[in-house]
Amino acid sequence: MRTNAKSTTGSYLKREPRIAVRCEAVLVEGDGCTLDVVITDVSRDGFRLESRSELEVGAEIILLVTKLAPVRGLIRWTCGREAGGVFLEPAAL
Repeated sequence: MRTNAKSTTGSYLKREPRIAVRCEAVLVEGDGCTLDVVITDVSRDGFRLESRSELEVGAEIILLVTKLAPVRGLIRWTCGREAGGVFLEPAAL
């Protein structure tokens, strides 16, 4: 089942289903700094997370989740300490 998100032009964009999770992870920024985060939902293409610091839109990151291979991502939006992004390679979160 796919959900729809209305765009600003009035047309509908199809979006993959999101799965609510509560998964602790480590986010590695481009400069190597790490930040503890909680992933709050995932889909085939992206993720939403909460962090203790604000992230920068456009930042390439790596998500480290226990027992899984590191996953590269790109931050697409932020709202305070929440952020969302897309995976840059297939993810098995």
